[in-house]
Amino acid sequence: MTAPQQNNSLALMIMALSMFLLSVGDAVVRFLGQTVPVGQLIAVRGIILIAILMVMMRMMRDPMRFPLLANRWAILRGLAETLSTYCFFISIQMIPIAVSTTVVFIFPVLLTLVSIPLFGEKVGVIRLGAVVVGFLGVVVVAAPSGDGFNMAMIYPIVTAISLVVRDLATRKITSDVSSVSVILTTAMVTTLGGLASLPWGWTAIETELYGVFVVAAGLVACSFITYVMAIRLGELSVIAPTQYMVILWATIWGALIWHEIPGKQAIIGGGLIILAGLIILWREHIQSVKRPASALPLE
Repeated sequence: MTAPQQNNSLALMIMALSMFLLSVGDAVVRFLGQTVPVGQLIAVRGIILIAILMVMMRMMRDPMRFPLLANRWAILRGLAETLSTYCFFISIQMIPIAVSTTVVFIFPVLLTLVSIPLFGEKVGVIRLGAVVVGFLGVVVVAAPSGDGFNMAMIYPIVTAISLVVRDLATRKITSDVSSVSVILTTAMVTTLGGLASLPWGWTAIETELYGVFVVAAGLVACSFITYVMAIRLGELSVIAPTQYMVILWATIWGALIWHEIPGKQAIIGGGLIILAGLIILWREHIQSVKRPASALPLE
């Protein structure tokens, strides 16, 4: 059933809020990452996030049943999320946060490519053109001076690839596993992935930073809640483009906090990536292709 227009309007506002919360969370992670190793950051934030999700499930009376938490596709989703989280957290320490966030949005383009061999889908000239435009955008962003590919761009690109795997795994999870349960499994797997970095050396965390970790985990949880609310209230084809607002916010935080002003090449390349994604979303809406459209860490 198509959601009423008034629901779409409300969903758009809630999705915009979700993107704002997500962008603030990314900025907080970058702040923490300046003094805390990435693996340790993932582990500590994950432990707090698990506690928040368990409280949520308790309040929602959603039973924590081991067979559901141990769903193999949910675990695969968690492994993909772990890789994407590591790569994204590393990338925002090496390159401007707006650039990293923008390159991650090559995700819809990659999803279009894998749909051909995996689903036998026929991709027309328009979407193939969007694929070319998207990859051209990455090239422009990754080699702004024309002197060669910036190897740091590997991290957001791997993030995008991991997100494709994550959402393909999400599609395989049966409906008897609740959304919160799926996210809890993801958080557990990701936390274990963070804990695995312990042998490579952790650092002593200053007492006042634990409050910042709580804020970071809370932002992730709130972004998840608002995202799910938006998806349930409105039509995905209508509200999906709103997710690109996270790029705008990332640009604002990068400029205000770290004085990172995007150069001409970054703006042009980012514009091409966003254009490619919007074209693909538009074609999916026209053809009613039901496929994950989000490149965000929380589905």
